[in-house]
Amino acid sequence: MSFTLHARRVRDERLSPARRGAALSSAVVLYRPFGFTWTHAYLSLFGDTRRDPRAMVTALEVLERSRTARTAEWAEFSRRRTTEKHDAHRRTPSAADRAWAAALRWPGPDLHHAHRVMVLRWSCLPTPTAPELRREGLAGLERAVMTQVDAYLATDPPNPGAAAVLGALLPRLREAAARTRGGRTGSGPAVRADRLRMMAELVHWDRGPEPRPADPATGSARP
Repeated sequence: MSFTLHARRVRDERLSPARRGAALSSAVVLYRPFGFTWTHAYLSLFGDTRRDPRAMVTALEVLERSRTARTAEWAEFSRRRTTEKHDAHRRTPSAADRAWAAALRWPGPDLHHAHRVMVLRWSCLPTPTAPELRREGLAGLERAVMTQVDAYLATDPPNPGAAAVLGALLPRLREAAARTRGGRTGSGPAVRADRLRMMAELVHWDRGPEPRPADPATGSARP
């Protein structure tokens, strides 16, 4: 079934809360910017998305905003790539385009909030012991990433310096996540390496909250 049909069921007041909650989960299966588990974790901030229909609808609206933004982004990307192929004969997307397409991001107006909340949540999770980190070659990356994560969380809007530093570290973090994952899925160091990568991606792609639209009557930003 389509995302639209699941969304309609979430809003259908004739259905039981259990069926509406199941429909929301099915919608997340089809659109999950942070993966299924962590997308659900973010949406749960808006209330009990398993039992409270109002929370389900609010969460769905947040998810729909992101999905709409993502669809618009891909449409614009497709138009630009068509032009590049035709006019500039660029058959292969640039490295920047490939990084953007594969990035862990929450597209749309809630990007800053979603990224900040999830970075804070992941930064507070337990970490492996120092000897475990050293044994897996993660001690230096742990210090480097968490220094920038702390700087990111300490200011709002975010400090561009942290985003730049973590962007430069992403190739090493991806390599470390792949290396530690090999043969030890679910181990402490493997999970931590992936969390470091995820936090770095979210900080790197967070450019701060979107400007509020101007009020036509006054010309000033709406509150």
